[in-house]
Amino acid sequence: MGLRCLLVFAMAAVQAAPVPQETDPLRILPNNYHLAFENDWVRVVRTHYGPHEKLPVHSHSQWATVYVYLSDSPPVQFRHIEKPPFALTRPPTKTGAFRVSPGRVEVHEVENMGDRASDFLRIELKQIPLGVPNLFQRGTAPAEVSVTRLAREYVRPQLVIERATVADHRTLDLDTSIPSLVIAFSEARLATDTVHRGEVHWFNPGPSIPLDNVDGSVAHLLRIEFPPAR
Repeated sequence: MGLRCLLVFAMAAVQAAPVPQETDPLRILPNNYHLAFENDWVRVVRTHYGPHEKLPVHSHSQWATVYVYLSDSPPVQFRHIEKPPFALTRPPTKTGAFRVSPGRVEVHEVENMGDRASDFLRIELKQIPLGVPNLFQRGTAPAEVSVTRLAREYVRPQLVIERATVADHRTLDLDTSIPSLVIAFSEARLATDTVHRGEVHWFNPGPSIPLDNVDGSVAHLLRIEFPPAR
C-alpha cells in the first residue's frame, strides 16, 4: 500500500472514529448545574440558564424527573442530539409551576431564548423506573398565594405533589408519616427551622410538622411525597 493510500486510510479512520466527550453537566457546566441534595430516593440538581445563554452538548440521567420552577422565565430551546436530531422549546414558566416527566435518554444543547434567567430544580426520582406510563403532567403556578390552604395537585401511586400556603399568621400541620421532599418558594418556618426560597429539605417518616410564615409574610411550599409500594 502506497504512502498516499495510507494517509487517506488514516484520515478516514480519524473522521469515522467516535470522539470521546465528557457530557456530565455537573462536571462540565458547574455554573449551570449544581447538586443540591441526594439520597437513595432523589437527586436534586439546581439549574440556572442565564439570559440568552447557550450551553454545549451535555447529557442527563435517565430517571423520571420532576421539574420545579423557581423563577418566571422565558422560553428555553433544547436541541436533542439524536438520529434524527430535533429541537423542542419549553414555553415560558412561572414561579411555583412544576412538570412531571417519565424520563428519557437526554443528550442536548440548551439555549435560553429570553432576557431573563431561568432557574429551576431537576428532581430525579431514583425509585421510579424510566418510562412509567401516565406519569406526565404539568402543574400550573397558583394564581394567588394569599390564603392558607393545603392542596394535592398531583396524585399517582408512585408519588404525590402537594402545595401548601400559609398566610395571616396561621399554621398548617404537614403530615410527614411517609418520606417527602419539601421545596420552598418563600421564607417559611418548619417546626423550629427557618427555610429560605429555593431550598430543599428531606423528611424521613415521623410526626407531623407545623408550618407557619415568618413575620406575617406568606409561606409557599411544594412537597413531593413517596407513598409505600402496594
